Amino acid sequence: MNKKELITRVLSGIIIGPLVVFSYLSYPTLLGLVTTIVMLSAFELIEMFTKDVDNNLVKLILTFIIGTSSLIYGFALEAEYRGILPFEAELIFFLAFACSVFSILLLTKNTSQSKRFIESSTLGLLYISFFLSNFYLIHINYGVAMSILALTSVWAYDAGAYFVGSKFGKHKLAPVFSPKKSWEGLIGGIFFTFIYILIFSLIATSFDLLSKITWLQTIIISIMVGFFDTLGDLAESIIKRYYNVKDSGEILPGHGGMLDRIDGLLTVTPMWYFLLRILWV
Repeated sequence: MNKKELITRVLSGIIIGPLVVFSYLSYPTLLGLVTTIVMLSAFELIEMFTKDVDNNLVKLILTFIIGTSSLIYGFALEAEYRGILPFEAELIFFLAFACSVFSILLLTKNTSQSKRFIESSTLGLLYISFFLSNFYLIHINYGVAMSILALTSVWAYDAGAYFVGSKFGKHKLAPVFSPKKSWEGLIGGIFFTFIYILIFSLIATSFDLLSKITWLQTIIISIMVGFFDTLGDLAESIIKRYYNVKDSGEILPGHGGMLDRIDGLLTVTPMWYFLLRILWV
């Protein structure tokens, strides 16, 4: 990344970052933000799988179904939390899968195209919609501050991994799939995340916004963020390399596509909730 690209990336982050954090302050705005991100990311994923397929109607319908699944799931979770939902909220994703397959069967005639549409829409429902929707669970069960910490811890890791890896990275982490990633960047990112969580916790607890996070919990969370952020990034890198694309899209200046921006977040968010259930109960 050259200097101009870095400046563009930093400036866009400064502008977009506060807007994203602000959306986490209430559950309705969080629903709107996550749904929007899911739709944009799902469209990019489907487009990668079917870039040579001239059937925009199916692409738009599948994007709508995947995005709507996240929104309805968010409402269903709130209803389940209040004890007024007669079924498990996760069944929303099965219904969305059924709607996706029905739409594909109805509107496509080519077996190869149908296969790619089913693959991309199913992956979109699980990998994008369901994984990112774990923010709803964190927000409902552990509050605003914890959901913001889950989000921004990934930003802290990405920043630390990038700057440490750029300056000191010599030992390649996964040269076949992502040549720029290094073990030094991974370790540096984990360290940055550890420091960030300590600072965030100190400030949030002083305002009674968050329960105290112990050193052991901070270490475990920091290592988890580093490992699963890298895992998510590599997963998307494999998909992009297979389909021979540099970025998933061009919607974010300096960041590429929406999916490029949230690839690590997709795998970190479910693990945040998983560890919260274990460590915080």
